[in-house]
Amino acid sequence: TIISGGTVRDSVLGRGVRTHSYSLVESCVLFDEVQVGRHSHLHRVIVDKDVVIPPGTTIGLNPDQDAERGFTVTESGVVVVPKGYVF
Repeated sequence: TIISGGTVRDSVLGRGVRTHSYSLVESCVLFDEVQVGRHSHLHRVIVDKDVVIPPGTTIGLNPDQDAERGFTVTESGVVVVPKGYVF
């Protein structure tokens, strides 16, 4: 796992996770081989294996937008990004 200039708070990261510069990951669970692009912001998100989050992506801040993308959003506001999701 490599945190390359990003910030990770209160989160669990699997093997091979990479967070790129200026990214912010808060209260998340990132499974193996997830990549978080530069300037992305994830808040209360569970990301399954092998997902690449593109630069500048926000997840967990706007539940309506997350639901439109096809993500599961729980009643408590946790967003789930499924395995192999392509943005």
